[in-house]
Amino acid sequence: MNTLNIEVSKDQILGIVQEVFAAMLDMGETLIFEATKPTDLVDSLHAWVDMKLNLAEGPLTARAILCTSEETAQTITRTLLMTDEDEDVSFADLADAFGEIANMVGGNVKSLVRAPSELSMPVVSKEKDMSHEWLFLQDLHLVWRSQPLSVSLWVQPTTN
Repeated sequence: MNTLNIEVSKDQILGIVQEVFAAMLDMGETLIFEATKPTDLVDSLHAWVDMKLNLAEGPLTARAILCTSEETAQTITRTLLMTDEDEDVSFADLADAFGEIANMVGGNVKSLVRAPSELSMPVVSKEKDMSHEWLFLQDLHLVWRSQPLSVSLWVQPTTN
């Protein structure tokens, strides 16, 4: 089994997430870096994309996962769709909006690795799908509108 690594720093992840939030969601709110991991969310929601990278050393699959509370994901959805803050959010709209944020973050992370690659469609779920063997690479804990949001990167071992 060959485990390939990609180098992505917390500063790079922070820059990407700040740019995505500024372009898509910024309403004068600041995305704040939190040095410590927030408490576990009771109603967490996960959005992720997989990156299939064709590196010189061999193929690698990486995953970018965003995690926040369902309430915060609803706020992200309302902000992105420009609806009233008391308007109901369907899960389909939430999956589209929160998934698009994960897609933008994952796509920008993918661009840091200069190699032919493919990005999967985003997945949004209450559970992280870690059914395959994934190795932790990096994480970043943030606060947006006083609510925790985390971004983590994982890689999957490949066999040659």
